[in-house]
Amino acid sequence: MSASNGERELLNLTLEVWHPDCWGIISTDEAGSGLIGHGAAVDDTSAYERCTIYGDSREHVTQAIEVAHDVSFINHIESIGSAASEDALASPIGHAAQDVFIEYDVDEGIGSAFLTRGVLVDSSYRIEDGVETWNLLAHTSRSSLGRLLDEIREERDAEISVTKIAPASEPVRPPSVGEPTLLTPRQREAVNIAKRYGYYNWPREASAQELADELGVSKATFLEHLRKAEAKLIGNQ
Repeated sequence: MSASNGERELLNLTLEVWHPDCWGIISTDEAGSGLIGHGAAVDDTSAYERCTIYGDSREHVTQAIEVAHDVSFINHIESIGSAASEDALASPIGHAAQDVFIEYDVDEGIGSAFLTRGVLVDSSYRIEDGVETWNLLAHTSRSSLGRLLDEIREERDAEISVTKIAPASEPVRPPSVGEPTLLTPRQREAVNIAKRYGYYNWPREASAQELADELGVSKATFLEHLRKAEAKLIGNQ
């Protein structure tokens, strides 16, 4: 039996979030990389996160880290472990990946807005294509949750969409290895534009060169992204 709107319950949430001046969105958007966050903590002045920045090449990852260095409210960013790997076997989420530790002002990141209100980060969170996806665990009533999200929207000038809300007692389906989350942002971009412009139709409605021009890359680069994406999706059916 589901709880009434005013009764506290343990809830699993999935949110899609955008907010201005997000260091993760800024750095990954400029570099064409993606980000997975693995853990977060806050104190009175700072928020701390461990993240994996990933992309199609070491250059994408390095550029994202350099952009993050230049964000004014980031107090510290440090790589964890070895330099960005380009071993696809070692990095299933991208052709290159690097773990980093980030410290930033507590009033800036959206994650700290949840944590300081007693909402837990449940598993990982992800930044791709200019949107943050957060999986959260909250012990609250649904009416209180609505007010909490409205507070964060107002406080951080954020856009927050609830894509899933369910009692934590319900089983959670883990993502399949064949789902598009295994694609890097550039690979997903190549697949999406190919679908949108009829590249997979017969006869084809757009050429690889036309799609490469649309993305502002060479034909060889576009086809490399597309073929790697197809190999991941088809190979994991």
